[in-house]
Formats: sequence, C-alpha cells, structure tokens
Amino acid sequence: MNFDRSDDLSISDFSKKAYLLRTIKNNFLTYGYREVETPTFESYDLYQSITGTVKHDSMIKIIDPTGKILVMRPDVTVPITKMQVTTPPSLAAERLFYIENVFRLAGDQQGKKEWTQAGVENYGPSSTETDAEVISLAVQVLRNLGFKSIQIQVGLASFFRPLLDVVSLTDSEIKELQSLIRAKNISELELFLSKRDVPEELQYLLIQIPYLYGDFTAVTKRAKELLISDSMVEQIQKLEDLHKILKLYDVDRFVSLDLGLINHMDYYSGIIFQGYVENVGKPVLMGGRYDQLASQIGSDLPAIGFACESDVLLEALDQGNLFKPDAAHIDVLITYDTVRQKEAIQSAEALRKGGLRVIVTAKTDEVKSFDEITTIHYTANDQVVTQNGECRQFNDVSKLVNLLTRNKGEM
Repeated sequence: MNFDRSDDLSISDFSKKAYLLRTIKNNFLTYGYREVETPTFESYDLYQSITGTVKHDSMIKIIDPTGKILVMRPDVTVPITKMQVTTPPSLAAERLFYIENVFRLAGDQQGKKEWTQAGVENYGPSSTETDAEVISLAVQVLRNLGFKSIQIQVGLASFFRPLLDVVSLTDSEIKELQSLIRAKNISELELFLSKRDVPEELQYLLIQIPYLYGDFTAVTKRAKELLISDSMVEQIQKLEDLHKILKLYDVDRFVSLDLGLINHMDYYSGIIFQGYVENVGKPVLMGGRYDQLASQIGSDLPAIGFACESDVLLEALDQGNLFKPDAAHIDVLITYDTVRQKEAIQSAEALRKGGLRVIVTAKTDEVKSFDEITTIHYTANDQVVTQNGECRQFNDVSKLVNLLTRNKGEM
C-alpha cells in the first residue's frame, strides 16, 4: 500500500493514518506535552540565517504579492524554536508537540513534496534525565503502535569533532568524511584518509569510529580505549549515565549505541537518535539535542526533540498487519425494528454523550455486523447486546449505557 501522496489515499488509508496520529498524540499527552501549530509559509530569510538545517535547494519557495520570498514549511523544529524564543517566559511552555505537514523536494522520491510529521520539542533543562525521558517516550510511541522489534540507535553529534580539531580539512572534505563514517564504508574511509595529511594515529582513531556500535556497555568500554580529549571522556560518561536512567524506564533493551551515527541536520549538538522497527530499513523517527539552535535566533535555549515519519510508520504498520479492522472507527452499532426506533436513538445519544462512537440504523438484511465491536439490537419485544462474541438480553438501558461508557477504554 502506498501512503506517499495524501491525494491518493482511500477512505481506509485515511482511517489508518488517523489511527496512527491519534495514537502518537495520546502518547505525547501522557508525557505532559501541549500541542502547537506553526504557519505553513515562513520567511525564506529565517532559514537563510540559520545554519545546519534543511538544504536551501530542497525548499519550496514562492514570492508573495509584495515580492518577499517565502518557503512552505520545510521543517517544524525551526519555527517552533522561533515561537518559543519570541514568547514571553510567563506564557511559554517547556513541552510542546505538533502534527504538521512539511514541504520539501526529495531527490530520492520523484514527485514527493509533502510529508506529515508528528513530533515533540522539549525546552526543559539540558540534562541526561531529560534526554532519557525523551528517548523513553520515543520507545513508548512505537510500543503502543504494536511493534515488537524496536531499536533506538543512540549517538553523539559531536563525538568525533575533537578529532577534527587537530587536522586540516575543508568543509567539503569534512562532509565527505562524515558521509563515509555514517555509511560505515571502511575501505573508502581508509582511502580518503590516506590521501590527506592526517597522522597515522589519528587515521586509526577515525577508522575505529564506524565499528563503535552495538551493545551500550560494550561500545562505551571500547570507546574509552580510544579517547584523546577530556571532552570525549566527559561525553562517554554522560552516555553511561544515560544508559542507567534508560534502565529505570525499562527501555534499555530497545536501545543500542552507535558512535558513528551522524544526522543530516547539523544543528544537533549532543545526543542524537533514530528509531527502527521490523520490516523497514529506514528510520521511522529521528531526533536529538540541539542546544545551540535558538542562539541563532537570539536566545540561549536548550532543547531536545524528535519527529515521527508518518508515511514510513504507516507502511510498517501495514506490513506488520498491526492496524485494527476498518470497523474500529465505531464502538457501538445499534440496530432496531421500526417500533423501537425511539429507544434506539435515545440509547445512541446517551452513549455518544459518554464519548463512544455510535452508529444507529434500522435493522435490514444489508446491515453489516462486526464481531469486534459491541452491537445492540432492539426487536419488537426484546433488546439484546452482543459484546466479545457473547450475546445477552438486558432490561435496564441506563445500566447498560453506564457499563459501556465506563468500559470505553477497553472497547
């Protein structure tokens, strides 16, 4: 099933996407995040003034009637950070989430220009505790969507930067080096370094970085043998502290360490991470800490966040057969014989007031029945409820309504 283009989605596809985003949103809410929205159109100058974000040539630009260049929102982190910087402290909130479309050209997917992202931005203290909580939230989102095989790969955006401080490489060479490390292309990495004026000891250290992935404890132990600066020692200690807290959240089994992980967004300054699930070879969510981003907008504001890629998650859910049946858009189906129409409608209204999704319809041979939802039928002389495959009569309508609304979360 193709979820790439919103205008191609069927009614069933829209239901699946709504289920996905509703589940993600509910998880964000349980961690105390508040929803915000950002403008679809942003000033191109905003993105020109900030380094390390979306590539300028991938942005979709327009010119408004005044001649000002605008871009369709290419990411959400930058405008939310701008919003946070310009909001008076008394009105600002530390925990924000969004469900927004982003627009940009993707070279690897011809014609695709629009994605739906759901993500969080946490502007609380820059601490290991905050990092661990955000990673825990990422795990819980994937678990509550029904995935069993989950892996969150954690890295450090600045881990190997101290190594670059002692060599002379151009910006383009640094990008090439990052690409080779990210791809774990050891042979090309060795060739690249051999052609540059890089000391042999430093070449060895750089070549070891792609190997530093896997079990958290094993990788940190191996990394300690390669450290050449106090800052690198400090970073490894923070990773060990992070792992301890992840154990308290009982999500450490889902988390691995990859010190060769390098994100395409250069504004990340600390922890970075990517989430993977079964049957999908690309990340379903990505995030990290970006404490320096706000400083480019005029404020000192620590932050960490992540974004879920809805299209990729939809494909993963579909492949894993993790969607609920199409009937899941309702909780209760009420059918009636003509003489009992009044009671059927009154029951439906009472259930709706309790937050249940109800369809009420006259009983005909064409009415569908669903084993997975509660069904109530009013006959001329009786009333019957069917739930979880069990059929029984009931006499007290108010008690039935109270029971069904009380059990709403189980339906």
